[in-house]
Amino acid sequence: MAQVLPSSCIVHQFQKFAELTESEITLLQALEKDPRKYDSDQPMVTEGGKGERFFTLQSGWACATRTLADGQRQILDIFLPGQILGLREICFDRNLSEFRTLTEVKACPFPRQRLTEIFDQAPRLTDLFFLILAREQSMLIERVINIGRRSAVERLAHFIVEIKLRLNIEADHFTLPMNQTIIGDTLSLSSVHVSRTFKVLRDKGLLETSGGDIRICDLDGLIEISGFDRHYLESHSNWARQD
Repeated sequence: MAQVLPSSCIVHQFQKFAELTESEITLLQALEKDPRKYDSDQPMVTEGGKGERFFTLQSGWACATRTLADGQRQILDIFLPGQILGLREICFDRNLSEFRTLTEVKACPFPRQRLTEIFDQAPRLTDLFFLILAREQSMLIERVINIGRRSAVERLAHFIVEIKLRLNIEADHFTLPMNQTIIGDTLSLSSVHVSRTFKVLRDKGLLETSGGDIRICDLDGLIEISGFDRHYLESHSNWARQD
C-alpha cells in the first residue's frame, strides 16, 4: 500500500468507501499537486463562468450558492475537507453555481479532463467517484426535504446533527463557521428566524451556543426532534467492483 500524504484528504475520503491500491492512491494524490490558498468569503468560481476546473478541498469550509434575480441567495452545498467541488456540474460547460469560501481555504484546482485520464487508468476509481457523487446527491435531496417539509426547529436541529456526523467527531462540541445569515441562506430562513430557532433549541436543553461554537447537550433529542435518519450519509457500499 502506498504511503498516504498527511495532507491528502481526498485519499482519506475515498478510503471510507474501499481499500485503495497503491496505483489508485498515487492517481488521487496527483489531484492535490497544486494547493492554493483562498481567503474567507472569497469566490473560487463564479456562477455562469466557464466550467473548466474541479477543486479538491484540503482544509477549510466552502459552499455552493445560487443567487436569484432579486438578490436572494440559496446555499446548495456545504463542502468540508476531502470533498471535490464541482462533480455535480461535470456535464455543463458553464458553472451552474458559485463556489465560495466560508473560511480560509486550501484547495487544489485541476482540469476536468484529468478525471477522464484517471478513469482510463483505474476503472474502479470510476465506481468510487460515482458513489461519492451519489452521496452528495443524497445530501442535496435531504436538504430539499429539510427546506420543503420540516419546521424551522426541525431544519436547524437536522442541520446541526448532519454537520456533526460529517465532521466525524466524537466530541459534543464543534465550531460552525457560518453566521446566522449564511445558516439562513442554507435553510431558507431569515437571520432573525435562525436566531429565534437557536433560542428554542437552547431553551429545550438540546444545545448551547457561544459565537460560532456549538455544544450539543442532547444528541438523541436533536435526532428525535428532527426525525434524523443517518442512512443518507453512509459511505460504505458493496456496489463498487473489487480490486
